[in-house]
Amino acid sequence: MPISDEALQNPKNRFLAVSGDATVGQAIAALQGEGGQSWWHLLIRMDDGSWGATRFTDLYESLERMATASEVRLGGSKSVTIATAIDRGSMETRPAQALARESPGSLLIVTVDGMPVGILVEAVSRGSLSISTAKLGELGGTYLNLKDYGSILLSSSRRKPPKPDAAAGPVRS
Repeated sequence: MPISDEALQNPKNRFLAVSGDATVGQAIAALQGEGGQSWWHLLIRMDDGSWGATRFTDLYESLERMATASEVRLGGSKSVTIATAIDRGSMETRPAQALARESPGSLLIVTVDGMPVGILVEAVSRGSLSISTAKLGELGGTYLNLKDYGSILLSSSRRKPPKPDAAAGPVRS
């Protein structure tokens, strides 16, 4: 049995996934376009093919003093944690949650055909910096057109994850 929709749809598991070519400004524009919040996780397809993860609040904290933060390319960033990723159909929900607890950042990326369809976060930090969407938008820059983020957006928790058997296609006999 695959990782359940219920677990993936838990509000603490909100995320946005972008390509490594995305800039900080594009990722923030995509977050705003998706109606996301600063506490969401940002997943980045790193240059080496692995997945990196950070929260938008942590991204803000690490770059808030940089004048050109909106232009920082995310794929080669050293300020993200390399995350563990597994295929949705490879294990059941409870073992996946246990794996998330043991993974860097207590986060597990759940994929179908190599693309994120959800995350499991097993340690929620309530003491992190709280920033407004407007403040996060300042870091992203004012010149971005929100429609320009389409080419870098890979996935979002706003999109319903496909069922593993549906992703495999029809069964033929």
